Amino acid sequence: MSIEWKDSYKLGDAKLDAQHQHLFDLARKILAADDVATVKGLALALYKHTRIHFEDEEGLMRQHGYPGLEAHIESHYRLLGRLNTLSQDIGKGKLDKPALDALMADWAMFHIPLDDARFETFLNPAA
Repeated sequence: MSIEWKDSYKLGDAKLDAQHQHLFDLARKILAADDVATVKGLALALYKHTRIHFEDEEGLMRQHGYPGLEAHIESHYRLLGRLNTLSQDIGKGKLDKPALDALMADWAMFHIPLDDARFETFLNPAA
């Protein structure tokens, strides 16, 4: 999969959509980087941005009393665990490009259109 943001990934919440798009931009930059220092810096930025995004998303879910919050948090833990493993490997000088590509593919094809979209449907049932 090519790590490219597509408008079809948009959920309708400007802040969350912008955060999702930035996640993809960072992942794409990591794959395009050719020196260890750049890859490490970008991986750290991706990890930090992911943590902030998950906190924002979960906070919004709490604020609205989303009944699927606990399951969504578990999904975030799984994604963050995979990202943490990739980040640790990058810290050791090893970039597993297929694993990063697979993580972003799962995020794009499953987490955003299924898990995140359920929350958007909960917020906007008529949409």
